[in-house]
Amino acid sequence: MTSIEPDPGVSPAARAARAAGCAFVSLAVWMGLAYAVIQLRGCVGGMECLGDALGVIFLCLLGAALSMWGLLRLARVRPAWQVALAGPGVFLLLAFGLLGRSFRNVPQLWVVAIMAAYALAAVLVDLRVSGRARWITVGVLVALLVAGLARF
Repeated sequence: MTSIEPDPGVSPAARAARAAGCAFVSLAVWMGLAYAVIQLRGCVGGMECLGDALGVIFLCLLGAALSMWGLLRLARVRPAWQVALAGPGVFLLLAFGLLGRSFRNVPQLWVVAIMAAYALAAVLVDLRVSGRARWITVGVLVALLVAGLARF
């Protein structure tokens, strides 16, 4: 077994749970950092803080996505780089295809959707998952893409 092959002793469901846990930890750390930076800048609300807040939040979400590779490697989710690259794409499909407008108003759905996206990405890239399950996952993601594009 090489370092990029999945650990044969860990089931795909356990890999998905580990990936979702890594996404939660990454989001918690980076969004906590974003909140601290915004508070340190003296923003207490109002439109004067909107630009700074959006910039800090965007940079922290980018940092969370980039730090996922390291977290996935620490959690022994192999191949970590494929899961780290596939996670944001699956998240976009979930966010725009499934959740749509209701997604914007409920911040808790963002966290759940990101965790689900990384869990689905871990299952999708696992070579041990049977062809039928892989095609079902791909079919669901394509259906979400079509549903999202139909709304525009």
